[in-house]
Amino acid sequence: MPRIETTDIQLKDNAGNVVPGSLQTTLYDARDRLRRAGLRLAACWAAAGVTLFIPLAHFVLVPSFLIAGPVLAVGAYRMERVRNHAGGRCPVCKAEITLALEAKDTLPKWTYCPACNAPLQLIEIP
Repeated sequence: MPRIETTDIQLKDNAGNVVPGSLQTTLYDARDRLRRAGLRLAACWAAAGVTLFIPLAHFVLVPSFLIAGPVLAVGAYRMERVRNHAGGRCPVCKAEITLALEAKDTLPKWTYCPACNAPLQLIEIP
């Protein structure tokens, strides 16, 4: 079962104002990573089986899905943690914000406030 972890971070603007925030991360153990990898592999190979019956397109689609399956499975297995989102109060406009993050994002990271479009830096607290 994936474990969700919340850690404290700081949100900093260009003027140097710093406010506290939080970062939500999903952590996967080896069993969960193996299950996620197996699902991706099965989905790609099932798509290869379905596209096998499409005339002419199967010459491209079937090999593509057969190759994409292991590539996506290895990528899913290697991903031990996924950064979900960060939240806090914007140091510029003081609005409560939630910032969506990509799975492979690392901190420190520059982004923009969704309320006032001010540049913000997300910093991990040591």
